[in-house]
Amino acid sequence: MDELKSYLKEMDLKTALVGIGGMVLVILWAYQGHHAFFALHSPGLKTNPLFNFYEFAYMNGAALLLWFIVPLMLIKFPLKAKLKDFGLGLGDWRFGLKFLGLGIAVMLVPLYLTGKNPEFIAEYPLTKLAGRSPAWLAVWELSYLTYYLGFEFMFRGFMLFGLRPRVGAWMAILFETSISTLIHIGMTAHLVSGMILVGKPESETISAIAAGLVFGAVALRTRSMVWPLAFHWFVGMATDFFCLYHGGGLWR
Repeated sequence: MDELKSYLKEMDLKTALVGIGGMVLVILWAYQGHHAFFALHSPGLKTNPLFNFYEFAYMNGAALLLWFIVPLMLIKFPLKAKLKDFGLGLGDWRFGLKFLGLGIAVMLVPLYLTGKNPEFIAEYPLTKLAGRSPAWLAVWELSYLTYYLGFEFMFRGFMLFGLRPRVGAWMAILFETSISTLIHIGMTAHLVSGMILVGKPESETISAIAAGLVFGAVALRTRSMVWPLAFHWFVGMATDFFCLYHGGGLWR
């Protein structure tokens, strides 16, 4: 019992809020913020021609609320900490721009080829309305940005910078990578006979491990989650565009 008590004594407010609070917020999004939750509880909207946009816009907005706004409130009030200490700022922008430029150059061809994969064509863009016109694609990508903002701040901001002082850089990166990878499994799904079936390509979920490690390292190096956010959003936009292009769904 003394040994068990010693474990609890090691816990402090910051570590508890970041570690436990972060996991609770991820779970809340996975259940109540999921687009399948919106579909299940909005039967009257299913006949609306814009329903496919609404359900994913809801998912994006829920990520913004639970993974960005709520953590901001936790940082400012219970923790009384500075937002820049959690990666919210440009940080070392020179290194960040180099990473962004190199990342785009390296990934452009692989993303083009990924867009030919039938699994990805079936999945992206999440709302098929994005292929209607350039305006619709722009609206969708701006909505998608709210998801990425929440995602990157939760994992490469709140969790990473919040845990690093206590557990060290490597363990903080592993922690955020583990959860950010697993969330890909249930990030999109389809409702079939009242059951939620996972719809993400397996290769994407596996690649999320490498992305989590690299993004975490870059965030710590630049002292900012902005640069992983910018690159992640680019990858999302490029994937949508190339899947529409190769799938014949562009400007239908």
